[in-house]
Amino acid sequence: MKFHRLLALPIAGIIGLSACTVPEPAASPNTIADILLSDAAGDDADGFDTNWYDFDIVTSAVLLFPDLVAAASNPEAKLTVFAPNDRAFQVLVYDLTGNWVKSEQDVFDAVAGLGTETVKTVLTYHIIPAAVPAAAALQANGAELTTLQGGKITVNVVSEFLAQIRLQDLDPNATDPGIIYSKFNVGGALANGYIHGISLVLRPLDL
Repeated sequence: MKFHRLLALPIAGIIGLSACTVPEPAASPNTIADILLSDAAGDDADGFDTNWYDFDIVTSAVLLFPDLVAAASNPEAKLTVFAPNDRAFQVLVYDLTGNWVKSEQDVFDAVAGLGTETVKTVLTYHIIPAAVPAAAALQANGAELTTLQGGKITVNVVSEFLAQIRLQDLDPNATDPGIIYSKFNVGGALANGYIHGISLVLRPLDL
């Protein structure tokens, strides 16, 4: 069993023990970019900290691409971002290299080392060109979502009662990410869509 599968088990348990209702998200004037950048006060000069459960690495990756920054900042856009937390990228690097990298900066460097084309492919596989709140996702079992990258993600509602959702990607041998209950609708109903935090990185191909 791969390391990330062992790590995913307690995450699934935590999701299952959470409250069973998803609160209606409050409307917000903020954009997706505003929310991703909102915790910068606690970061170092390079945008990283020691909290593995926020979104520093995915934020830094998006900042590499002006067109993605523009889309995330555009209040007229309609997007849903499935945002892997920093631990998710640490697990991805472990799966790819066999090394458990111990700082967010080093994890980001390892991800960036895959090349800009690969990084952008992965990032755009996490973005849906539609605004999908958590409540709608819980009613969408079996739905296929087409990403900005062009690949598909399948919604697997493990338990509507327990608000458990997994996202089936294109790597059949890897554990599928779960949407983290406490990270549904991060920042509320944003001006240009929604952010949902996920426990692992979605894979647009069989690794």
